[in-house]
Amino acid sequence: MPTLLLNGIVTSCTDYRDNDRILTLFTFERGRIDAKARNCRKPTAPLVACAQPFAFAEYELFYNRGRYTVNQYELKESFFALREDVERFSLASVATRLCQEAVQQEQPNEELFSLLYHTLSFLTYGDCAPSDILLCFLLRFLDIIGYCPTITRCAGCGRDLRQEARIYFSAARGGAVCPGCCQHDRQISKTALEAMRRILLKKDPELAEVRMKDELNREIGTALVRYLEHIFGADNRATVFLRQKY
Repeated sequence: MPTLLLNGIVTSCTDYRDNDRILTLFTFERGRIDAKARNCRKPTAPLVACAQPFAFAEYELFYNRGRYTVNQYELKESFFALREDVERFSLASVATRLCQEAVQQEQPNEELFSLLYHTLSFLTYGDCAPSDILLCFLLRFLDIIGYCPTITRCAGCGRDLRQEARIYFSAARGGAVCPGCCQHDRQISKTALEAMRRILLKKDPELAEVRMKDELNREIGTALVRYLEHIFGADNRATVFLRQKY
């Protein structure tokens, strides 16, 4: 039976039987893949390092009867320091959870893979605020999956918002709206919309340059979380955590 060499990040792992785990991998080459890692829960097991949350490795996968099994691996990055910081671990878990739900099986998404890799790297090693990295991820994530909120024009009527004195953000309509299209929506500042626009223009390696004041971070975060709830549902594990944060 054939084997595959795939570069993947562990987005979740589930204990199986006594010492096995089922890994959900976001792979660069083939999108989402579920694979069994045998005997990986023993401390001295050969596969223990590649069967942890966030592990990034080149996996050799054996395919048989519609199922993948990890044969061996070459670890590229464990992002181990995330396990030593509760906030960073939680935010990394949100990022991997959202990617896992957005990526289809056997369908690669190279742009989203790059975003996740850089997000985990900045959360692990960066000196920027974790909450700033989270908002950069959320906004770019929405853009990549085709749900980028409207920022410069009214999501309701298409009017240019640059001349409006008051602007609102509507999760149901898909972004910023003018007063005429507002339906009990929260107001959002032009500063927040401009910050979102600039984040969308940055490349992945540049996201660590973003610095926000706490008030601005909370304003953008509140708008994006409401928007994510509209897309993924209020009972989604990632959105439940984000709602507690924002």
